[in-house]
Amino acid sequence: MPETRRQISPKIPRGEVRRRELLSEAARVLLRDGIDGCSMDLIAAEAGASKATLYRHFGDRHGLVVEVVQYLCEDFIGDVDREPPAGADLKAGLTAILEQLINVLSKPDHPAFFRLIMAGSQRDPSIGRTWMEHGPIVWHAMLRRVFEEQRAKGGIPADADYTHCPEILFDAVFADMIVRTAVLGEEREARKSRRRYLERLVDSVVATVDCRSDRPAG
Repeated sequence: MPETRRQISPKIPRGEVRRRELLSEAARVLLRDGIDGCSMDLIAAEAGASKATLYRHFGDRHGLVVEVVQYLCEDFIGDVDREPPAGADLKAGLTAILEQLINVLSKPDHPAFFRLIMAGSQRDPSIGRTWMEHGPIVWHAMLRRVFEEQRAKGGIPADADYTHCPEILFDAVFADMIVRTAVLGEEREARKSRRRYLERLVDSVVATVDCRSDRPAG
């Protein structure tokens, strides 16, 4: 029998491990207390670290908050399948991505995260820009990939204009879910009740790009 060699995963530098631990603790405190109720002293105390350690890793409070926003954006979508299901048509591919978006927006910590972004971006627009880059733009790219794959396969006409469709789909689902979760506190109910809304939304967008699957054969 050939010798079986054990796969050794790359070792994560100790400093990076500690940095991730600090980000996790800072995220927990910021989500719990908000940006106004959070200080470097409080984060250091709850993380079991010194303020000097926080400043060494993140520079200042602003740098820490920006990195926490990026960390949380990546954490929220860590279990998202960014590729549309194999063999899916345009409607099924878009629906699969948007259902995952609904699941992310329904997570218990997301309303607090959204409030953190709103409060933080009023103080410093770079917080909002960080969220945009690592949140909405990532979803736009996932949705755009569905359109691109369908065009490559002939599922939609080569000259179909879907330029703004990813943003339209994301904005519609995001706005609806934020109202239901961050404003009305309906996290659990929102996820269950949005299937019909999502179906109508996707149908309306699919109709605008004139799917070839709707055309008579020949």
